Amino acid sequence: MVNLSERRRFLKIMLGIGAIALIGSVGGSKLSELLASNEGARSALTPLDQWYVVQIGNTPNVNVDNYRLMVDGLVNNPLSLSLKDIMQMESTSLRDTIQCVSDSFFLKANVEWRGVPLQSILKLAKPLSNATKVILYGADGYTSDLPLYKAMEPTTLVVYEADQELLLQQHGYPVRMAVPGWWGYKYVKWLVRISLTNTDYLGYWESRGYPDIAKK
Repeated sequence: MVNLSERRRFLKIMLGIGAIALIGSVGGSKLSELLASNEGARSALTPLDQWYVVQIGNTPNVNVDNYRLMVDGLVNNPLSLSLKDIMQMESTSLRDTIQCVSDSFFLKANVEWRGVPLQSILKLAKPLSNATKVILYGADGYTSDLPLYKAMEPTTLVVYEADQELLLQQHGYPVRMAVPGWWGYKYVKWLVRISLTNTDYLGYWESRGYPDIAKK
């Protein structure tokens, strides 16, 4: 996998070189037109095959026939949900821009998600009164976490579609998180387990210094 610190350094260098080349090759009016055009394009959906991909290891091959989303920890009613179970729950869709904190200009994608509010799943599991945090586990070994209040917001979704298509394997099939308004490292792919805790758990990047409250 690409070393993330080296990737950030490379992107910053290339951005600087590109800006110099652009200014040198177009006049002020041309540059303003280009920037205005780019601003309008930000709201357009990003083709699925053009999304950026960041992950800590190889892409897991999740067998959907055996797939179960486990919900456990500090709950009264542990759950084991198949993809069919999730897709039969009341769903919602929303538009969002997922962005990587390492380079939010280049590493981003505009997407329309469809999925189930995480709060709906948690309400079925019936959190205990002392639960304060939700730990999210991916099939690739990746973890992240959300404070319970964020997990219970109606726009925090467990999603199975992007742009009205089932998720592609490299983007988290069959199920991933979408956490609009927060950085992309909270959008756990290949989601297989949700566990409630009252400890100050920190996920993979959070334990390496990334902000736990990941507001953009």
